[in-house]
Amino acid sequence: MQQVLRNERINLYRKHFKDLKETPLEERLLEEIADPGHSEDFLLTDDEVEHLETFIENEHLAAAIATLSTADKTVLYQYYYSELNAVEIGNRTGKTSQGVNKRRRQALARIKKVYRNIYR
Repeated sequence: MQQVLRNERINLYRKHFKDLKETPLEERLLEEIADPGHSEDFLLTDDEVEHLETFIENEHLAAAIATLSTADKTVLYQYYYSELNAVEIGNRTGKTSQGVNKRRRQALARIKKVYRNIYR
């Protein structure tokens, strides 16, 4: 059920931005963080997550991620790279799943805003 909802959310996002000729930012973020060049046992320490942007090859995306707080970067890293769900992230960070999802959505919105300003 969660996968179906996630896919629906992605489909709605794609439909809304179909006139853009670039890959949706959420997908690009996922691809950059989960780059196949990383080994399967590649794990970042808390200090490394604080500087998550140094592990992103796309310099514009890295600049956008650099504007985020450490807590935002941690949620994005755990969600997209470690593939943890909001409940699991919440258990690790002491937040509710709703709080985790809100932080993730807001972080993505900030990244998109900065990223779009770079291309204007």
